[in-house]
Amino acid sequence: KEKNKVFKKQPLVVNIKALNLMPAKSTVNLETLIKHHIVDADDAKKYGVKILGDGEISLPLIVALPISKGARQKIEKAGGQIVETQ
Repeated sequence: KEKNKVFKKQPLVVNIKALNLMPAKSTVNLETLIKHHIVDADDAKKYGVKILGDGEISLPLIVALPISKGARQKIEKAGGQIVETQ
């Protein structure tokens, strides 16, 4: 049991400091991350993406991806909002 745990698909990690490349008040989703060359299209569609809280963000953004608690706090502090995802 659990022998193939090492082969479990982990989502790609994007730290919030990378989101400073996005225009202010834009929606952050899989398509916009690919468009701004923050993640690779094939890998992002295969594994998914999760936003983590490393770094600082100064832009208000609308995030529609899975997100860590630390990243949520920093984005909301910068004036952004989180759209719940499944």
